[in-house]
Amino acid sequence: MGILLHSRLLLLLSFAVSAGAQAILTYQIANNYNFIQPGLPNYGIAQGSIFALQGTSLAASRASQGVPLQTDLGGTEIAVTVNGTTTNAIPYYVSPQQITAILPSKTPVGDGTVTVTSGGKQTASGPIHVVQSAFGLLTLPNLNVLNVAQVQDASQGGKLLSLSNAANPGEFLTLWGSGLGPVSGDETQYQTPGNLTGPIEVDIGGVPATVTYHGRSIYPGLDQINVIVPSGISGCSASLVVVAGGVPSNVATVPVPSSGRICSDPELIPLTPDEYQGLLSLDNVNTGFISLVKLTTANAAAGSTTSDSANAVFQSYTSQQATSAGFLPQTSIGSCITYIEGGPPPYFTAPVELNAGPQINVSGPDGLLALVRYAQIYPEPPDTSPPIIPPTGGTFTFDNGSGGPDVGPFTASLTVNLANPLVWTNGSAITAINRASGQQITWTGGIPGSYVSIYGYTFAHEYSPAANGSDVYTYLTCSAPISAGQFTIPAAVLESLMPSGTVLGGGLPPAGNGYLFVVNQTVQQFQAPGMDLGLILFGAGSGISVPFN
Repeated sequence: MGILLHSRLLLLLSFAVSAGAQAILTYQIANNYNFIQPGLPNYGIAQGSIFALQGTSLAASRASQGVPLQTDLGGTEIAVTVNGTTTNAIPYYVSPQQITAILPSKTPVGDGTVTVTSGGKQTASGPIHVVQSAFGLLTLPNLNVLNVAQVQDASQGGKLLSLSNAANPGEFLTLWGSGLGPVSGDETQYQTPGNLTGPIEVDIGGVPATVTYHGRSIYPGLDQINVIVPSGISGCSASLVVVAGGVPSNVATVPVPSSGRICSDPELIPLTPDEYQGLLSLDNVNTGFISLVKLTTANAAAGSTTSDSANAVFQSYTSQQATSAGFLPQTSIGSCITYIEGGPPPYFTAPVELNAGPQINVSGPDGLLALVRYAQIYPEPPDTSPPIIPPTGGTFTFDNGSGGPDVGPFTASLTVNLANPLVWTNGSAITAINRASGQQITWTGGIPGSYVSIYGYTFAHEYSPAANGSDVYTYLTCSAPISAGQFTIPAAVLESLMPSGTVLGGGLPPAGNGYLFVVNQTVQQFQAPGMDLGLILFGAGSGISVPFN
């Protein structure tokens, strides 16, 4: 293992976990690398995995340890009782706010209780759901929804992947995380690497990759997976998911251009690799994104409704943010991701918001919208917006008046021809989505040279104190070329979404189904003083309300 990644892994096992642990509900535990919440379909603490627990007054002070490990760290101990059997978790790190520890492999599968004692006094007790396998993939802090994986390229001497140091098909990659399954032997000592026997699948860009190793690293609880990048994929944000024991991991992304080390997604961002590299070489990248969308949604209860919406955001990315995560929360063509919104806030270092003036004006053949700056962004109006997109399209103009302190005045235009619109041909036939089987989407028409964005969500009401009574949403988003005419959402992606009717935190089941949308999207650049990259994104499509079973 490289020194750089070794240090990052140790940080994630100790002090840095305080940031990621914000995604854990108080006195409940989660995998240390995916922080998937209890109640979600791929939640579970795998035998032999590293978990994190957040609370208050858990330990008297901070303490951490390396191998060989002890079950008592600074006077803090963690007991796990499942089906009448009690094991002692092995801590890497303890503090008043969080604990990171290994769940012993001999802990039985099932539901039980975690009890923390410090100085001989009980400081916390909460539920634990133990499973055989549930892998958490090591990712960078979430700058957007893409969850960029921390992956080493063995073909480059173990260098970490980034948008300016991408992997190519046929190369060997090393993935890190925890939760592949139990091992035998002493888990307080350095481990002897060896393949685990449980089933595993690793998909990159929706294509199965050849797995050459999956098992423990030399560090207790820390798993290593070696794979070969499959051919036929390309993009800055190719999806990456590990299915261990039938349970999908958190979905992340990796950069995999067809050749070279500089990736680009010309379908999503109309830039050449050299132009993309020019942006990534800047100390800070100032961006502006304006979106305009027309959606028709069919709902069995409310009928069919059509709405036009627009919004804008102007942000400055550091070089590190841009190189690691890119600019758009969109997967490369052929890939899908899932992500969670709501409940406890995720951890990320957000780009700095830029001031482009008091409002962005959007005018079309049928109307005008004023996007007024609020909380440093330009959201669509809170009331019902008038329709400004004719069914056949047209020319739309955008301006910011006299500009703002960060972004100077600009005027841009976009012409869209919807004479041959995208038609979702099997949408009316989908009455329910079987998450375990995947879902095929078919379409005809659309704007030549554009792409199709498929996205959907399910939701549940969360009543726990840590979530402040908010709703929790699980989302999926996929990208496909318009010319393909079809795309299948993989089962591993759908199984990461909550099924309809999920209850979290003791609340009532949500009323209604989930939603699935198929949208034709196109993008073009615009320029403005003080901005390095400006994009106008247009979308037109349809959606359905449907149960996710």
